Amino acid sequence: MERKDRDTVDRIRLVAMAALSFTLLSVAVRAQFTPAANAIKLPDSLIFTTTTANNHATLVWHPVKARYYSLRIGNSTFPLETWVAGSSTSVCTATAGIDSRGLWYNPATNAIERNCFGTLGWATLDIDAAACATGAFTTIFPGQLQATIQSVAAFDPVLSQVLSYVAATTSVQFRSRATGAVVQTLPLTGTSFATVNTESIIWTGQAGYEIGLLDWSNKRVLLFNRATGAYSGMSQLPATAATHSQFRFCYTNNRVWLFTATTRKWNAYCIWNQLCTMELLPVELIHLQASCRHGVPVVEWATASERNSSHFFIERSTDLDEWTVVGRVEAAGNSQQTVHYAWSEPHEQAGDAVYYRLHQVDLDGRSEVFPAVPLLPCEQGPGTIRFLPNPVGEDGACELLLPIPPSAGASVQVFDPSGRLIQRSPLSPDGGPGRIRLDLKGTEPGVYLVAVLDAAGGQQATGRLIRH
Repeated sequence: MERKDRDTVDRIRLVAMAALSFTLLSVAVRAQFTPAANAIKLPDSLIFTTTTANNHATLVWHPVKARYYSLRIGNSTFPLETWVAGSSTSVCTATAGIDSRGLWYNPATNAIERNCFGTLGWATLDIDAAACATGAFTTIFPGQLQATIQSVAAFDPVLSQVLSYVAATTSVQFRSRATGAVVQTLPLTGTSFATVNTESIIWTGQAGYEIGLLDWSNKRVLLFNRATGAYSGMSQLPATAATHSQFRFCYTNNRVWLFTATTRKWNAYCIWNQLCTMELLPVELIHLQASCRHGVPVVEWATASERNSSHFFIERSTDLDEWTVVGRVEAAGNSQQTVHYAWSEPHEQAGDAVYYRLHQVDLDGRSEVFPAVPLLPCEQGPGTIRFLPNPVGEDGACELLLPIPPSAGASVQVFDPSGRLIQRSPLSPDGGPGRIRLDLKGTEPGVYLVAVLDAAGGQQATGRLIRH
């Protein structure tokens, strides 16, 4: 099954995730997601505009406002910013208002709430009419309502409980959102906690994998069963993931988020088998071009990430309709860094301009076809017309650069991809000798033959023009 229009797929994904996020949140406890052995880095990233951004404890998604909110921890005057889904640049800036740690969305109040440093308790995060976080707040309960003064708490919306991690006893403290009182201390078992992030905890809501901790040294998200506290699975983060021993780790909008202080950026990761195939296409292509090198065609491309990618077929066409496989290049398989590829024709295909495209194939047999790129013949004879630009743009305008000045009474003829004559006009150079203006506005995409004839009908020069 082919997946062709990547831009459209990305737009649909962003709109769909924004529209469905509230539904996904509300049914999370019923979803039967399982952890992906290898987490996938997603395109989503949120960048703080302030240059003072450093330690960040959490990020939260408001499904009704369709906004992300995050702040720098450590002081009530530190930055607080707001992002729109699909954009990495914040749209609003404010200050924290109170020294905060964890942020969560409470569907019962339709509000963002937070736990604060030390004995500052729990408070709201106020949002204005433009959906921007303001830093204003209302205290819900005062006091140290978390395991330690630095704890970054999370929230279980079904039982309406706030949870925090007790590193000293490798357990989870649950408090009632209604009263602030401790309702349970749940020991966690089944794995090593030696290099676990000491202050941060996540609530995923996924049955059997509700609680999550970050093994910052081994770069793993460890998951635990809410009912028993037993270790139930993990997802391995990429080697390039930025991890921290206390903060910079959270979960919201069905994604794990990690903060990189050097770039002031939250990056998203998918840790669920059932969501990763929806979130990210197997190959993220960032570059594709065809050019002539030493008289032969060369196709070059690069990928930003790959997942279960088997190989690439290189296909060639002269009409964008019939395609022939002319080469194969093995893929990286799985990668979270830029990989460069190149392939060349064993010999020049004489005569016409051609198109090349990539047909990427997964290890499971699924495939994706990327848009084609054009290439003119690598060897051009002395009687060949050149065009600027070529391919011609949407306006259809270009210039002909003739190998020799046109003779008296010469004319230009243009033939469409089917060979039908569509234009015939006398040559009247207005850009200097040998430079002729041509207008293909309103014509269909394809490869057009352009010929210059002398007064007697003899052919003086020809060229192939590509129309996008």
